[in-house]
Amino acid sequence: MNPLYAEWYDGKTFSTDWTSRHLGVWEDLLLGRRLEPLHILEIGSWEGRSAVFFMRYFPNSHLTCIDTFAGSAEHHLREKWSSQLSQIEDRFDANLLEFRGRIEKLKTTSFRGLARLVVSERMFDIVFIDGSHHSADVMADAVLTWPMVKDGGVVIFDDYDWNQDLDEVQKPRLGVDAFLATRPGQYRELHRDYQLIIEKTAG
Repeated sequence: MNPLYAEWYDGKTFSTDWTSRHLGVWEDLLLGRRLEPLHILEIGSWEGRSAVFFMRYFPNSHLTCIDTFAGSAEHHLREKWSSQLSQIEDRFDANLLEFRGRIEKLKTTSFRGLARLVVSERMFDIVFIDGSHHSADVMADAVLTWPMVKDGGVVIFDDYDWNQDLDEVQKPRLGVDAFLATRPGQYRELHRDYQLIIEKTAG
């Protein structure tokens, strides 16, 4: 991790780190927008590690986070994660406390949270989709989010190359690919590896 990024997490509490390995890619793709007054949407926040990065890296931004803070099926099935679930929301709140004037927390499902934002006619410059791993849920999150992404906005799909030994329908890739198949000519691909990152060009 960039030493500067490491300093951003001093004094904060996390039980996992699924974010740091991606920060270099995010920086490369988003450096030119760093000082813009961006509106960022995060679906799936866990303890707030990626949210801290967004708040620090984009100092003039506003972040909306959607999470139930109840964990997903895989979190309940593995003791190393299930033992942390009761503390996830408290850690998120503590880790993001210093940014309370720039952050909005929606404690709800992505469907309910996104529906609320759609009705409010909200628009976003950056969207990070990292909620459920199930392909149908990922596609639903993308479908609901897309009308709120500004032209030129960036969408980050996490876990695109998630290699768990599960049926493909239980992994994000199928949902991401199905969504993108319905949006020909509306995006350009910026990055494809563990994450898939696109820029909206139209629609």
